[in-house]
Amino acid sequence: MDARQLKYFVAVCRLKSLTHAADHCNVATSALSHHIANLEAELGVTLFRRKPRGMEPTASGLQLLTHARAILSAIDTAIGDLRDGETEVSGEITVGMPYSVIKAIGAAVMRAVLNDYPRVRLILREGLSGATHSTLKTGALDLALIFNPPAEPETEREPLLTEELFCIGAPAVIGDDDGPITFDDMTALPLMLLQSGVLARALVDKPGALARLEAAARIQLASVAATQAALLEGLGCTLAPKVLVPELLATGAVIARRVTDPRPIRTLYMLTNRDAEPTILREHMAALIRSLVHRAIIDERWPAAQSLI
Repeated sequence: MDARQLKYFVAVCRLKSLTHAADHCNVATSALSHHIANLEAELGVTLFRRKPRGMEPTASGLQLLTHARAILSAIDTAIGDLRDGETEVSGEITVGMPYSVIKAIGAAVMRAVLNDYPRVRLILREGLSGATHSTLKTGALDLALIFNPPAEPETEREPLLTEELFCIGAPAVIGDDDGPITFDDMTALPLMLLQSGVLARALVDKPGALARLEAAARIQLASVAATQAALLEGLGCTLAPKVLVPELLATGAVIARRVTDPRPIRTLYMLTNRDAEPTILREHMAALIRSLVHRAIIDERWPAAQSLI
């Protein structure tokens, strides 16, 4: 038994005629008759009395008619609810992002919510990848964008992009030459590293190289604003993506040198808790973020990044 058979059955009950019901359902009379016969065979009952002038439902037919109408009504309601849910997305959603990601797509996310989702309330939380990862695991975030998260069974991960990191600092600190610099050479410079909480690998997924940098760094910061101020003051240099300080790079206050041996590249993932119930709102927000990340790369607003979408 399926919904199509039930629709044919209800049409025959209402119109009292195979021919009229076939016309109404836009199906051949022989095909409709075949469906009714299959339904009777499956249920083991006679649903109609065949009369010279039409079809009359039996007691069993009338009993099935009550159920069929309820089933078809429930199907229509479910379809309507889902379609309304697709067009009228509503609710509250909390998304966590590092500062550099907000810098690249944060305004676009907020603009899309304001313009396209009038019934959605967005909570956008800035945090370093380590802190954002911890917050996600507590259930306080619906979606999180995190660099180099650990592989773990509690979360589902979707890669969005890879991003190259550079040695960034004032020319007086890292030299006027914008040529490449090795990891080892960086350790001889006055380093200030932006901490990533419990996920130091969010900076670069190469523990040995990162350990050398951390050992050489006299200052470690948990503040993007403090990092930018220190770079402007010429207090030191840092390892970071270009998208972290686009304005400073544009004015020439700082420059970015490519790092080699090894070349630091990290991956941005979108994470959700595996046991979280799926929602239409979260699916829409995830699709929006994918689109905006890809567009930012295409439009060259996310330098030194490659899309994985």
